Amino acid sequence: MNGPAAAEAGRSPLDEVALGSLLAGAATGGTGPVRLVGAHLHDLATRLVVDGVAVEATVPGRRGARALRRALRRAGQRSALTPVVGDIGIDLPFPDSGADVLVCRLDPQTFPFPRHTVRELGRAVSPGGMVVLLTGVRPPWPAGLVDAWAASAGLAPQVERGVGGALPFAGAVYRSRLA
Repeated sequence: MNGPAAAEAGRSPLDEVALGSLLAGAATGGTGPVRLVGAHLHDLATRLVVDGVAVEATVPGRRGARALRRALRRAGQRSALTPVVGDIGIDLPFPDSGADVLVCRLDPQTFPFPRHTVRELGRAVSPGGMVVLLTGVRPPWPAGLVDAWAASAGLAPQVERGVGGALPFAGAVYRSRLA
């Protein structure tokens, strides 16, 4: 959660630095790579790869794959990972309980059915695994609604939202309750 909305909701901001260190710590404790799902995650992927974290990226189209490859090339990590280009608008291409850490930028252009996407993330994360939901510049959903979607998918927020469920969703970290 970024900026003033985080302060109002009583949550710490989920900025790029905090997110990078959180994911690096989670990846060292888990057995698999950090899986990035969706568009506009190339900066985060580059930072994780430079920090030595194993990353897999699934992007919605060739444009996203090109942006990711370009960002990795600029960071001197040209062959660090090959993005998987796929149709991720409905069902995610992951096996059940197959990922320790999933990061998804919940964007209405990429994911037209966000509730189903959150449910798919809950299905794909391993028991005790972590799901990080990010949002774009203008979050279209209230935070309480996204928390309800996560709860129905078997995900619990890592930090409980104090107040402000009607505030715009600005990102959150969830853990699988199926541990």
